[in-house]
Amino acid sequence: MQNLLFLKTKKALYAEDDTISRTQMSRILNMLFDQVYVASDGEEAYSLYEDESPDILITDIKMPKCDGLTLIRRIRQNNYTLPIILMTSYDERDLVINAANLSIDGYLVKPVELDQLTSALNRAMKRIYKNVGLLRLSPDSYYNTATKELYSKGQNVVLGIKEQELLELLLDNTHRTVSKEEIAHALWPLDPICESALKNTILRLRKKLDEDLIVAVRGIGYRLDTQRAFRSDDTE
Repeated sequence: MQNLLFLKTKKALYAEDDTISRTQMSRILNMLFDQVYVASDGEEAYSLYEDESPDILITDIKMPKCDGLTLIRRIRQNNYTLPIILMTSYDERDLVINAANLSIDGYLVKPVELDQLTSALNRAMKRIYKNVGLLRLSPDSYYNTATKELYSKGQNVVLGIKEQELLELLLDNTHRTVSKEEIAHALWPLDPICESALKNTILRLRKKLDEDLIVAVRGIGYRLDTQRAFRSDDTE
């Protein structure tokens, strides 16, 4: 469930033609995602997909104008990175066979239970992690190497320039301890080594990470706790 904190920064597209199901599921999704775009048919869903660039699609199979499988095929013609979860009814299970080549990240049988939804979203998250180069630092914190953003407990944490440079230096060297001299040269290449500036930067970064990830190695320098710093797509 903790992995789902990252969804608070993401946009979801949800397509369902049944009004009651659409209303109930929309309420849940709005609690999980930053934004939720809702469509009542496949055509509307595809228009929203083109206009809003959602981060994940959750769609029913049977819908008017354009069914869920047709919608997915249209999207997959030029986008194989979008995570997609397909919803079906028990009497539609045979239709799922037709989705075998559409790279679906999860299937939900209606009526959808909350634990089933969260499990499917967790599986779908793996595709998001791989696409954006997300590094998981701890159960509640992630660093996006593509956007240079730190997320902690579902919120974006603003890093100063030197804090970001320090974090990336440590991430690039998780296999070893980085000496104080190396850190000083990387962060202040034109200035003489200043012990207080280095310690203050370490202190500020530690406060912004939700775990004590930065370990001081006495007399040498600093390293990241490699038991906590690992790629998120290696875990459930």
